[in-house]
Amino acid sequence: MVITSDNKDLTVIEVRIKFLRSLKGITQAELSKDLGVSQSLINSWENGYQNVSLRQLVKLSYYYGVPVDYIFGLTTTFDRNIYEFKNELDLKYLGKNIRIIRKIEGLTQEEFAKEIHTKRSNIGYYELGKLMMSSADLKEICNDFGFSADWCLGNTLECIRRDRKIKLKESEYKTFINI
Repeated sequence: MVITSDNKDLTVIEVRIKFLRSLKGITQAELSKDLGVSQSLINSWENGYQNVSLRQLVKLSYYYGVPVDYIFGLTTTFDRNIYEFKNELDLKYLGKNIRIIRKIEGLTQEEFAKEIHTKRSNIGYYELGKLMMSSADLKEICNDFGFSADWCLGNTLECIRRDRKIKLKESEYKTFINI
């Protein structure tokens, strides 16, 4: 989902990052100190000037105690009891689950790569845990195949399957943009 505000398109990720920070009642400076990143990076994420890396999404999920699926906009509700939020990204674990999804879907690496608009070699490296996946690629996989990003990342052992394309509630973004 893309939300337009002041000639700038914001994705659900950017809106939710700002929304979660606001709910916690902290400033960008406080969040940047807690995550060990610059305040300008937080500002860039919230205003759509820089993509959030998958490593940083995992840290945000851990910090706020919310699923990556929620930050991605794949769900609006969740049961915290089924999650064990990780503070670090395990590329081998993620790769194993990406391979499982590809096999369940009955796709070759080439076919899978075409589905998510990347190179076949990237899929091979992702599956081996030898290449950092972009947050955009993980979200694309979750959108296209309906698997939970949190299951892929190991935040839950429950293999959650979702419908594609969840809509944000107006109350989640109205505060942060001028409509």
